[in-house]
Amino acid sequence: MRKLLTTGFGRLVVILMLALTMGLAVTPRAAVAGFLPTVNQSDQKSKDLATIRQALEIKKVSGTLAALGYEQAEIEARLAQLSDAEISSLAGQLEEAMTPSGSAVGIVIGVAVVALVVLGVLSLMGKRVVVSE
Repeated sequence: MRKLLTTGFGRLVVILMLALTMGLAVTPRAAVAGFLPTVNQSDQKSKDLATIRQALEIKKVSGTLAALGYEQAEIEARLAQLSDAEISSLAGQLEEAMTPSGSAVGIVIGVAVVALVVLGVLSLMGKRVVVSE
């Protein structure tokens, strides 16, 4: 491995790989154009209400609402009072809250890539990285 990094070709390969990695990290995702299916407003509203009711069926949510003094009939009455835009907004927020995010995985991968880049640069400079207790 050391022989590869001491040759001109090895250094060129490492520099090209670093440039490619950084270029891919900075490049934004391409937008995809296409036709969107038409959505019937009543279908969308029923889907949003189903999402809200599904969230209300979760034991933690229903227990918290009960602890705050809300009864099931009162919750249904308040849902009936919401406008279509409010129902859509609430359903979108609930979907975001219930969907697990992958940001922690992205952070770990980012830190690993940065560490490898730093180790590669230090290796090219002829430095040694020693980890001791």
